[in-house]
Amino acid sequence: MKKNILLLAILITSISFINCENDPCDEGYTQLDNGVCVPDYITGIEQKTELGNVFFHSELGAVTYKNGSWFDENNSVIKNINN
Repeated sequence: MKKNILLLAILITSISFINCENDPCDEGYTQLDNGVCVPDYITGIEQKTELGNVFFHSELGAVTYKNGSWFDENNSVIKNINN
């Protein structure tokens, strides 16, 4: 009986330390509908090629930088991307 109580106490303690956060992405990243975490858009980020070319814009959603232009999810050129 004491073993069961001890195991139950350990189980309850362990569960209380589990992180139930819904966002699996690191700070500065946003999860897209397909589950991929992409960096949040900030002015000048297109120069950081190590982050890829897809970013999350707070108003436009997923945006892509290619060939010197920004494109939205419909592959239309974005004229003014500044926040």
